[in-house]
Amino acid sequence: MIKRICLESFRAVDKRCVELGRYTLLYGPPNSGKTTFIEAAALLIQSRGEQWLALEGPLLIIHEPEDIHRGGDLEKPFAVELAVELEGGEVVYGYRYSTAANYVEQWVGRGGVLLAKMAKRGERGVLLHPVEAELCTAPYAVMNEDVLITCSAVEDERLRAAERALLDLRIGLKDKFYLISGRRLAAWKYTYETHVDLMPATSVGPEGQFTPHHLSRILTQSSYERAREELYRYLHVADVEDVRVGLVKSGRIAMYVKRGGLWTNVYNAGSYTKAVLPILLQLILANEGSSLFVDDADLAVPRDKAELLLASALEIAERRRLQLVAAARDSAFAEAARRLGVETAAL
Repeated sequence: MIKRICLESFRAVDKRCVELGRYTLLYGPPNSGKTTFIEAAALLIQSRGEQWLALEGPLLIIHEPEDIHRGGDLEKPFAVELAVELEGGEVVYGYRYSTAANYVEQWVGRGGVLLAKMAKRGERGVLLHPVEAELCTAPYAVMNEDVLITCSAVEDERLRAAERALLDLRIGLKDKFYLISGRRLAAWKYTYETHVDLMPATSVGPEGQFTPHHLSRILTQSSYERAREELYRYLHVADVEDVRVGLVKSGRIAMYVKRGGLWTNVYNAGSYTKAVLPILLQLILANEGSSLFVDDADLAVPRDKAELLLASALEIAERRRLQLVAAARDSAFAEAARRLGVETAAL
């Protein structure tokens, strides 16, 4: 579970942290930083184990570094820090980077204790804590214990503990984080052209682009019986009575929904249905014990359906032991969150 996200000079955020519980609503007006906090966490998590920050990955795509740095200033470093609750306790991990200077700094701690801090010096790197020592490479790799390889032996148990913390973090976050972005309505077209063999096993994709493909699996494969039963239990939340998926040609499928006794292509089903279906399906498919972040949870949602959607999402999340973090600007969601006992982080 992700317990805290801290940002510094990241997009419009100067310096701020948000605390997250098992169920949290990030609530605030447009441009208050809701998406910024969610996408900052996604950036670090999609980069885990990589040799550098992955600006273009499975969770989000950042076209230009200027889109990250506050005010577009490539000289000023930005920083992202996550506090993650794992089986062995809380691990804190931070990454600071400046594009223009190609400077990087990282730190990792556990149980409130800083275990290691490293930064770039020259073409290599230096371990700054718990002792100062030269690193054999510049510490660009993200959530990777390889950044702690020193050129000479360092006998300090804190360094070994930092290696274990990075390993635990890298493994512990694998297939445990899902993002549904506010761009999901843009992904709905008449047919879907993504080939099934490229589809992740438990993710509908940040834009919900794999929703029809996963529905085709759920509706036809016996191994998805549990997911199929749960899907039909909550279809009414998306204002749908039934769903069908048909093959158009190899690798391309179309999806149909039934409403009021009539069938129609999902493209014509309305924005509410298209905004909510990916959320429901991701809740049902996510690996147990995962974190699901939903940006723009109020997208195309009428005010009188806010509590129905939030309550249904909480039911599924509780049953599957998921952490659910949703972002919304509509006060109807804040009011529903209060009635349902969901923590609210005002931005």
